[in-house]
Amino acid sequence: MRVLTTSEWQQQSLLLDERDRLQYLFEELRDAATSRGDYEPHDVTDDEAALQADVIGARIASIASALERIDSGGYGLCLACGEAIDESRLVALPAAAMCRECAGRHPNTTRKGT
Repeated sequence: MRVLTTSEWQQQSLLLDERDRLQYLFEELRDAATSRGDYEPHDVTDDEAALQADVIGARIASIASALERIDSGGYGLCLACGEAIDESRLVALPAAAMCRECAGRHPNTTRKGT
C-alpha cells in the first residue's frame, strides 16, 4: 500500500465524510419510499424521491471512483487528458475526474461531480 500525501489524505477524509453523509440520505430516501403503504406509481413525491436517490447514487459512485484513484495514485490527474487537475478545482469538487477544460468539453459529466 502506498503512502498518501497530506493533500491526498485530506481529500480522502473529505470524500469519506461526504460518502457517509450521502449514503445516509440515500438510505433515508429508500426507506421512506418503501415504507409507504399508499404508494402510487405516478405520485410526484415518489418521483422526486426517486430522482434525488438517482442523483445521490451517482454522487456516491463518483466519490467511490475518486477514492479508488487516491489508492492507485491517479488522484488529481484528468482522466481525459492526463494533465494535473487544478488544486482549486479539487478543493471545490474533491471527486473531480477531469480538469476544467476537459469537463467543459464533456458537459454531461460535470453534473456527476467530475
